[in-house]
Amino acid sequence: MNAILLSVLAAAAVLAAPEPARAQSFDVPEGFASEIVRKSGLGADAVSVLRVRPEDGSFSGLSHVDLAPLPGPMADPDDWLRGRMTASLDAALPDPHAMLDGPDSPFADPAFDSLRATLGAWVESVARLGDLPLEFCGAPESGANPAGAFRQLRCALPLGPFRKHLALRLQEAEGIWYYTRITAMNERRMGDLLAIADSFRIGPSAAANADAPNSGEQP
Repeated sequence: MNAILLSVLAAAAVLAAPEPARAQSFDVPEGFASEIVRKSGLGADAVSVLRVRPEDGSFSGLSHVDLAPLPGPMADPDDWLRGRMTASLDAALPDPHAMLDGPDSPFADPAFDSLRATLGAWVESVARLGDLPLEFCGAPESGANPAGAFRQLRCALPLGPFRKHLALRLQEAEGIWYYTRITAMNERRMGDLLAIADSFRIGPSAAANADAPNSGEQP
């Protein structure tokens, strides 16, 4: 699979990067796309997040790599990752009773009566994730990409018959802390996304490259 180097410059005001501006980039393979999205919950205010995801498909919204700058310094990256995993689950988990018994629930239709016992067990398993989220995670581990060393926490969360794969990374590069969140619903796609995350690098901005000779995209 031929990889195309795609560089995206995050807003200088968000990153508070010194001049000249630096760009964050991934090797984005064919079949994937990148975009800048605005997200909250990583600190006080919303930040610009560099997202790499599969091109549009039925389940493409379930798989992505998100990269965001964070205010530093980080005294204990491992503790921060554990706290982030717990906070992410608390915000994302649905109310299990509302899913089955709420007046607007699609499962309230009589056609689903025969499935309610199975669905109930599945919903309760989802609810238990919020009580012991780190039970489904390994120990934090070290890794490295072109931008430098990182710490990583990997988790596999059971959601009934499915499994949600998560990897949270934290690293400091050129004086800025970066948080990377990789998520997918199957191991094969998770491997694709981890390979993309492993290519993270920091280089001159697109504007600086435009002034350099032979700065066009390489095949």
